[in-house]
Amino acid sequence: MRYAATLLLAGLLMTGCAEVSQTVQDAQQAVDAGKQAIEVGKQAVELGKQVVDTGKQIASSEVAQQLQTYLQQKYESSEALRNAMFSGDGKLIVSELLKTELATFSFYQSDLLGIELKGKLTGDGKLQVLSYDLNNPSAQPTVIHEFVITIDQNGQIQVQ
Repeated sequence: MRYAATLLLAGLLMTGCAEVSQTVQDAQQAVDAGKQAIEVGKQAVELGKQVVDTGKQIASSEVAQQLQTYLQQKYESSEALRNAMFSGDGKLIVSELLKTELATFSFYQSDLLGIELKGKLTGDGKLQVLSYDLNNPSAQPTVIHEFVITIDQNGQIQVQ
């Protein structure tokens, strides 16, 4: 009987050890799966950051294109404005431009997006692009970009 009890106890211990061993293996697999999930999550966050950065670059280049088109049209439509805009070296004549409609001007508006983009000439010759919230007229505008405006030898305005 002792022998049977010892065998039974040994069998139970072996079963218990096997279950503990299996539980430890299961836990280790869960930890490994968790580590993989964290790594995948980190990669997804990095990819998301890249998408946001790409979106910002596209938005910035689109704003630059809209601004360039607007300024080119203004430059070509008015001789007085042409004379006031650029010196012989292709740089803006800020003191003269501050006296014109290009000191502050609207060049894009979207009621759907609820924004208006305005250009504002700064004293150092840069052109700030300000975003106004059409849904909240009392809100302060946000500077979304600053550009340097030049003109090339062919009379084409460059926005950088």
